[in-house]
Amino acid sequence: MKKLLLTAVALAGIAGSTFAYTAYAANEPPSAARMQQMQDERAAMLDAHLAGFKAGLKLTGDQEKLWAPFESAIRDAAKARMDAMRQMRAAHEQQGAAPPSPIAHMQMMSEHMAKMSAELKTVADAGKPLYEALNEAQQRNFAPLMHDLMPHEGHGGHGHKGPWGHGEDGEGPGEMQ
Repeated sequence: MKKLLLTAVALAGIAGSTFAYTAYAANEPPSAARMQQMQDERAAMLDAHLAGFKAGLKLTGDQEKLWAPFESAIRDAAKARMDAMRQMRAAHEQQGAAPPSPIAHMQMMSEHMAKMSAELKTVADAGKPLYEALNEAQQRNFAPLMHDLMPHEGHGGHGHKGPWGHGEDGEGPGEMQ
């Protein structure tokens, strides 16, 4: 179960990075106003998804205590992705119209994947005690509920932006991402 979850998160991050770079390379970074709007939308979606996730698990009092570190790790990862998108936008503005070279892009992706890996490990480490405290029925529900937090690239031919800030239009934060 954990391998499936970690694989899904990692693959979603890589896919989102590609879409973000496509927009970046095409000189289409979102404006500052659009960035704020995206941040507000994603914060609202993250709040709703986390509330639904928690309600769907039907946590006991003891399990409830283990929820806070998991939720905090997810929120921190989402914030890190929005910060990465802002940094990418600022770098693009400084650079002007020229997209990065293929080598520079690979270096950016490498740095991004290292950050994404650290964020994913933090979420997994925070979620492990919670997951282990869940009963069998709650554990079965965990993966589908977690899935709702993840981006769904190409879902039905349309990108769905998960609350972590990824989507087909490249307006994700450059990726857990």
